[in-house]
Amino acid sequence: MTDNPISMTDLAIAIREGAQVESNHLYGKTAVFTLPSSGDEVALWPAPIKPQSPAPLRLLWVRRSQEGKTITGGELPWPSDPKPLVNWAISMAYSDDEIAPQYAPVLATLRDHNVIANLVHVQGVGHLLHVALPDSTYLSIGGEEGLPSRVDQVENWHVQHEGVDEHIGVVYHGPELHKMVSTTQLYLQATATRYGGHHPLGAPVADEREDGPDKLYGLLSDLSELRRVDHSSPGGAMMTIFDADGYNGATIAVPAEVVTRMSRLLSVEIRVIETYGG
Repeated sequence: MTDNPISMTDLAIAIREGAQVESNHLYGKTAVFTLPSSGDEVALWPAPIKPQSPAPLRLLWVRRSQEGKTITGGELPWPSDPKPLVNWAISMAYSDDEIAPQYAPVLATLRDHNVIANLVHVQGVGHLLHVALPDSTYLSIGGEEGLPSRVDQVENWHVQHEGVDEHIGVVYHGPELHKMVSTTQLYLQATATRYGGHHPLGAPVADEREDGPDKLYGLLSDLSELRRVDHSSPGGAMMTIFDADGYNGATIAVPAEVVTRMSRLLSVEIRVIETYGG
């Protein structure tokens, strides 16, 4: 048997303070706490003691829905130290299974906009929505910090682009869910268009040549020589590229398909810089 097991009054207080959930006792005989996402109620009370039994003291527990339906239950050791029971309450209150239903509609809305996210638990932060990207970077979607237990508690959505050891940029910060979703979709579209989905915004493209007019001319030459669908379509351009002082100029004929592609890329680039900065 356990010497001086914790009282139900003290247990209710320990769970309230340790798990940060609503917790009370009923006449000192039963400790009751509420799961913050589902609103289900969990009650604990001492199991009947058999006379002269050497068996350790036990607590009975039951989880009920807000409608009073019993969901599950069981037994737990009845210790003097509340820490094991507080940890057990935390595991129930903040489990993936408890929080996931809250954010299922958000995940569905993101998915409808071609943004595939998952609910993940991050040590020291809590739960976040995670969007994995092809270059091993990712978007994290949370509240001011981690996601709260209920979706209606999110005051501001915060979306940021992260690498393994670097912060790349903030995508969105604000209260509107649908604006968060559309801004995130636009950001991913811009990333895919700009780098073919293989590099984050702002990441350099590896090349031995330093940036400059000669490199730009070389890239346009390479691009113009690539296989195209239609070699004869109108709308091509002659481009002359100089150093800033007006010397070392070179002229190249750029096919219409390349001009169109460059125009689209530059349009996206302007929008990205206007929205997120250079």
